[in-house]
Amino acid sequence: MTNKELKIGDTESAIRIIQQSQPDPQKALSELIENSIDAKAKNIEIIRHRKKGEMEITIKDDGEGVKPGRDNNSDMDRVATSICDSFKKKLSELEKKSIQGEFAIGLLGFAAISENFEMISRTAISHKTAFLNLKFGSLEYESGFLRKNLEISGTEVRLYPVHRSISNRLTAEKLRKYLGEELGERIRKTKVKILIKNNVGQKRELEVKPLDYVGYKIKNIDKVKTQDGNIIFKLFISQQGEEGKVSIYRRGTKVIDDVTEIQELDYNPWNNPLLKGMIDSRFINVPPGTRKGIVPDIKLQYLIDATKSIESIVINEIKEAEERKEKALSRDVLKTLRDAFSEVIQELPEDYSWFNTGSGQGIPTKRDPKTQSGKPKMVRIAAGPLDRITITPKVSQILINERKKFVAKAWTPNDELIPINVKYCWEMDTISLGRLEKNNNECVFVAGPEEGDVKITVQAILEDKHAQFSVEVIILKVGKKTAESKFPTPIAIYGPTEFWRSRWNKSVNTLEYNSGHNDYLEANGRSKKAYLRYLGFLFSKHLVLYNFKNTGEDSILERMIEVVTRLENRL
Repeated sequence: MTNKELKIGDTESAIRIIQQSQPDPQKALSELIENSIDAKAKNIEIIRHRKKGEMEITIKDDGEGVKPGRDNNSDMDRVATSICDSFKKKLSELEKKSIQGEFAIGLLGFAAISENFEMISRTAISHKTAFLNLKFGSLEYESGFLRKNLEISGTEVRLYPVHRSISNRLTAEKLRKYLGEELGERIRKTKVKILIKNNVGQKRELEVKPLDYVGYKIKNIDKVKTQDGNIIFKLFISQQGEEGKVSIYRRGTKVIDDVTEIQELDYNPWNNPLLKGMIDSRFINVPPGTRKGIVPDIKLQYLIDATKSIESIVINEIKEAEERKEKALSRDVLKTLRDAFSEVIQELPEDYSWFNTGSGQGIPTKRDPKTQSGKPKMVRIAAGPLDRITITPKVSQILINERKKFVAKAWTPNDELIPINVKYCWEMDTISLGRLEKNNNECVFVAGPEEGDVKITVQAILEDKHAQFSVEVIILKVGKKTAESKFPTPIAIYGPTEFWRSRWNKSVNTLEYNSGHNDYLEANGRSKKAYLRYLGFLFSKHLVLYNFKNTGEDSILERMIEVVTRLENRL
């Protein structure tokens, strides 16, 4: 068998294909920025401006300039005629540690951004400024020297006109975010300052800052040794409200947005939304044209094996972090749930009782005498006349420095609710113990740092009728609350592979919830309100089951709605 050598049959066609191989304008711009970083620039400016109505982007740096030729001037002809033969790939591994490019095709990616590419450059050892002009779709180029030279060494690139179809992807804000994520580690290591000057529309300057991970850092994982060298891991547990992902970098530049794009790693913990961070391997190979993704070779397998080797540690760290977070469930969350159910239980029919008691002990159960029946009272509305007012809740015990919401309602002599046109005036008898935040028929009492009793009074006025009602607030220090106001603290059980959402543990008389369930993770990651609602609904489910599971009642779902509709407005 005779070995034969592949050859390019049509050089012109090959260069055109390379020129159009970069489909992402943001990535194409990032490559030009990386060239500046490779040239040891300390300052880089990205200027967005218009000329003759067309968008242009100019990139300026103070680096070493395009590599010089024999005359010590920037060798633009080498750049244009050495495609796929970059000098960078000839450097040693040590020299390439802080350099990204090695294919000499990055400049051709300008076609993803604009019709024309102009570059001028001056080396540190030359007084001449060289130029290179390229045009989209053409193999011809222009090069030479300018009459007016750059004041210092460095490079300027002008891209014009920017393709109108992609200009909205290159706004100042989008570029700052993209470059901060894409080049975050390179910016951090080289300390280069990248400034975006926006002269289109509202003029402003934005500095590109490296992406900072916020959350609990997994400290006992830093690097994993492979046959080629160390792979760096920076992994974090996301904070509430965030959804994390782990990206893959090569020498500080992102090449894969989400590690789960690698099929072999699309499982827990790598697809867990609580996990975020980066994996950086300087040995992996990337597709030359797009510079996105990883070439499926032995280098990729090393990365997969290294990542799999630490996954048990990551799973345990996530579990422990969740347990710590759940144990430290904020007093505010528990208080909100307790207060909400305190008010809900007052409005529910008498056939409801609180967990493990016969009379609702553990949650205040005082009710308006007019609702002491086995069925919810149907409420009619009317315009007047005013007869009386009520406040919910009637008696409250709160901790120092806590907040409590009160709601007043006006009624007619026939027990009809008056929803509009009533004026409410709130007062308190001891102003030294707190303050009131008033909003028509609602009021929030904010307790001060001292214990004591406060009486809050509301006066309602409708035409010539007046009505008044008072409630009592007892302010106590931590640990002095009575058993009546205790609320069972829920317990988190991490079971990501189990389907149950919650269950009631009779031995400790509290709710256990699955902190690994997808519904919980979604609610916990979205917002505090979603988190509260989810836990509140779980408590509602078990309150209904506790009271009606064995009664043979067919309308247990109706009971669930009965509780949830009263809970919704209180969270």
